[in-house]
Amino acid sequence: MADMSSALNRPIGSGLLEKWRDPAIRGALFKVCSCLSFSGINGFVRYFAIYAKETGLTPLPATELAFFETFFGLLFILPWIFSTGKSSFKTKNSFFLNFSRGAAASLGIILWFTGMSQMPIVQNVAFKYAAAPFITALGARIFLGEKCGWARALAIGTAVTGALLITGHELFEGVACWTDVGFLALFPLGATACYATSAVIAKKLLKHDPPKTVVLYLFLLSLPILGCACAFQWVTPLSWQWPYLVVMGGLLAAAYIFLQHAYVIADITYLVPMSFTRLIAGAAIGMIFFSEWPTLWTMVGSFFILLATISLCKHEVQHMKIKQTLPLPAAA
Repeated sequence: MADMSSALNRPIGSGLLEKWRDPAIRGALFKVCSCLSFSGINGFVRYFAIYAKETGLTPLPATELAFFETFFGLLFILPWIFSTGKSSFKTKNSFFLNFSRGAAASLGIILWFTGMSQMPIVQNVAFKYAAAPFITALGARIFLGEKCGWARALAIGTAVTGALLITGHELFEGVACWTDVGFLALFPLGATACYATSAVIAKKLLKHDPPKTVVLYLFLLSLPILGCACAFQWVTPLSWQWPYLVVMGGLLAAAYIFLQHAYVIADITYLVPMSFTRLIAGAAIGMIFFSEWPTLWTMVGSFFILLATISLCKHEVQHMKIKQTLPLPAAA
């Protein structure tokens, strides 16, 4: 009875407030919001590519799309940056570390946009997640000295199987060429490696700087890199394209703000399964706006990749909890 009376006396919405205070819940929500923002950007990139192909216009290069979205994204975050004065410009991290993240993110976005303009959204995203378990295992081996155990090896094999199911049927049926598919797959796979590098560096940066500072230096250092890259292949945007580029900048600013807050609250390993929101959102955008209906093989392959990554992350989280609960050795 006491428990019931205390529950009745509890203010309406207090349960939701308690859940929001849970770092795991907040980290997951921030990550999902970031993924939805990135999915919106993917839709605009795909739209530019399809429109140029149908009308015969020269498409905006991936480097130029990346430059303009970063430029407008910087304008969007400036009010947020200046809300705390000049403190956001002071960084405790080295210039090399900030620049390395900017370079990795810049190369990743160029590769990602190039792949997005050549392949359907869901296929491009599926290739990205086919590489995620492998890159996770490789990163753990190089930076943490961990071995690739049976769980990681099984996840890698399952994810690769999923990628083969997505495109393999087209290869064996003669619909696509082995060389073409292998070449196009390099774009999302390369982007995945760059994004993973950027995420690891971001986690290190956030140990010493607040999210505002980390986001600010990402935009400031990415902009000149992308500007130099797009100067070699410049196409002046048409008047109707400018509003879309501005919206892309707003989505990019929102995506990185959400992402940095997620990294502060939760571990990267825990947040990986939430990334599959992009696979679902990408499939929805492709179906609704571009009539890119996923084939049966695409859905089955995506399920394999989803199963591999979630299983691996669950295993890693459980392993981390076991290590944390182990008693410390007694002092001599």
